[in-house]
Amino acid sequence: MSVDAAVTGMDPIMRAIVTISVLVFFAKVLGGVFSSFKLPPVIGELMAGILLGPSMLGTAIIIFGEPLVVLNEFVDAFAEIGAIMILFSAGLEMGTTSLRKAGLWAFIVASGGALLPFIGGYYLFKWLGYPQGSALIIGAIMVATSLAITVRVMEDFGALTTEEGVLLVNAAVVDDVLGVGILAVVSSALSEHSGRLDFMNALRTTSIFFIIWLLMLLIGVYIIPRFIERASLIRAEGAVEAAAIGSAFILSAIAAGLGLSPIIGSYVAGLSVAESKALVRVKDFVKHLNQVFSPLFFTVVGARIHVTVFNENVLLGLLILTGIAFATKFLGSALTALPKLRSWGKTIRLGVGMVPRGELGLVIASLGLSRELIDQPIYIQAVGMIILTSFITPIILSRLYRESG
Repeated sequence: MSVDAAVTGMDPIMRAIVTISVLVFFAKVLGGVFSSFKLPPVIGELMAGILLGPSMLGTAIIIFGEPLVVLNEFVDAFAEIGAIMILFSAGLEMGTTSLRKAGLWAFIVASGGALLPFIGGYYLFKWLGYPQGSALIIGAIMVATSLAITVRVMEDFGALTTEEGVLLVNAAVVDDVLGVGILAVVSSALSEHSGRLDFMNALRTTSIFFIIWLLMLLIGVYIIPRFIERASLIRAEGAVEAAAIGSAFILSAIAAGLGLSPIIGSYVAGLSVAESKALVRVKDFVKHLNQVFSPLFFTVVGARIHVTVFNENVLLGLLILTGIAFATKFLGSALTALPKLRSWGKTIRLGVGMVPRGELGLVIASLGLSRELIDQPIYIQAVGMIILTSFITPIILSRLYRESG
């Protein structure tokens, strides 16, 4: 038993098991509550983490002389697996075929909807006097759209097959790729110690990233799907699923070895596996795994928030950041979509539909905090912005479709 365990009276692994059990259970409970109100379950999972985090009930509730929730290296390891599984699942949902079918206008709209929020977030924090590293992380958090929230609303109004619905979904697909690309460059090119951008390192990282994507297209089409299908010939239960998950962790390790974030590799693996005939089996298996790993990741993201640092300045910063996030994503997407849609009503609905941020933004925020590129107040503002945009968008979008109907 370690010295820490002897002092606290419980082995760190057992402390992690208790923490994970508590976080996952309450994440599912609060996620179900929010889902019943037609809001994203991820918000409930974040709330569970905040409420049960070490700065709130996690430390206040003592059982057998131990805090209920403790964030240690074992909990962090499982949360990292959760991030890998989330990006792997996102890749499975997309596939390289969807990316190829997105079309030129989807790339144009996604580019406008990604670049303007990135620039807005970056220069806002530079103007406020924050270091370049913090500003770049915030810019990256502002990029990726959470399609699930918008799709839920559009399904209710039968709008997914409309002209703006099809363009929005395709643009959000490309938007995810741009978000992952920006994450790759920012997270790898920043010096962990100075928090400043090394432009030669950024150029090298960008080149490596696009080489990886080129290899992904080749490997995804010609090798990984065939590897997964060969695994189906093995008469061992779960061989296909094991091969798919193995590819996610192998490519995560390769990405980490190249100086990129491991989740870049898992995203590439998901895109590749999506082209195999075993996609339905793998998606079903990953869906069950994510019943545990996805809520765990989001509750840990929430648990890392120290509510004691929340004050009027943090609240003001949160509201300003949310306003900038809404305006830049709306304008960047809507202005580039207008020449294609040629209708203000359709354009406004598309612009609003692109506003909510989600899982990828939370992953980037968690990465920035763990690498000490952002501090607790900025972390709270970033997570709060993601929550608020997720709340606001369904309300506005529902009203727009009711008025148009």
